[in-house]
Amino acid sequence: MSRGYWRSVQDEVEEAFAAAESRGMCLCVKSDRTRQLLERRALAGTVTEPFPRVYARADYWRSLSPSARSLHVIRAAAALHPAWVFCGTSAAIAHGLQVSEPDPSVVHIVGGASCSASRGKHVARHRSSTGDGEKFEVVAGVKATPLDRTTADCLRTLPMPAGLAVADSALRDCGLTREDLVGFVRAQPHARGSRQALQTIAWADGRSENGGESVAHGIMIELGFCVPELQVLVEDPTHPGCEFRVDYVWETGVARPIFGELDGAAKYADRGSAGEKVSGRVLLAERRRESRLTLCNASIMRFSFEEAKNRPFFKALLERYGVPRRE
Repeated sequence: MSRGYWRSVQDEVEEAFAAAESRGMCLCVKSDRTRQLLERRALAGTVTEPFPRVYARADYWRSLSPSARSLHVIRAAAALHPAWVFCGTSAAIAHGLQVSEPDPSVVHIVGGASCSASRGKHVARHRSSTGDGEKFEVVAGVKATPLDRTTADCLRTLPMPAGLAVADSALRDCGLTREDLVGFVRAQPHARGSRQALQTIAWADGRSENGGESVAHGIMIELGFCVPELQVLVEDPTHPGCEFRVDYVWETGVARPIFGELDGAAKYADRGSAGEKVSGRVLLAERRRESRLTLCNASIMRFSFEEAKNRPFFKALLERYGVPRRE
């Protein structure tokens, strides 16, 4: 084929990428000729294919947070498969709930009542709980299980720390209560995982600012440590009337208060884009803030999200700082 032909196809692809990005989705491709061109670009590293026939420009993809990546893929998959009803963590992302470390290459969908649960490389199918006529809502531009079903499903199936991120965001961002969440789970009291879901709800606290804080909180609980107060306001000793917000605070059963801080860089990146670098100004503000907190006669324990997930390390860190254990 002529060079002019391929140039025309490339121009069409660039326009299609721009249009897809403006709608908050990846480019979904049905044409074999376009897919052939994109496969070449994927080999060159300028395009990524996170899901079959779903593409994103590499630079744009790197700029997205993990949840945004998943939502871009979900919308593109929905365009390719209009009948799909998304469930589980895919539906949670569509509803705006916090999902810890989502995998954008996998979508979760509802199968028919006769469908057995299965998971392929890119599609996890889940048995319908209500028969072939699964109820759904259109949220974020896709068909998804309703918020109550979605929340209950996630709490039943996710490990407690990851489930806590979903529960906390349901309280914080959706205006729900613990009683609401309990009601969602008890609507299907005999479903597998209901006991775990209710235990997770008992620890839920909408004061957690983001999913990372919720997961770290859940790991502390599973390791047997006392539950801290969350997002505590502490007065700046050098500027009366000004306050700092501390992620975790232990004051009972300790010689002096313990302030726990999830790494600031990780939190800022979670709020922005995956490729965002924390500016020198932000890091300077963090150091100044921490120097002020040292005047509060408190032990300051900083840790990253990766360190919190390393349970032997995190357990030793909490013990070294004297965080008390639950009786």
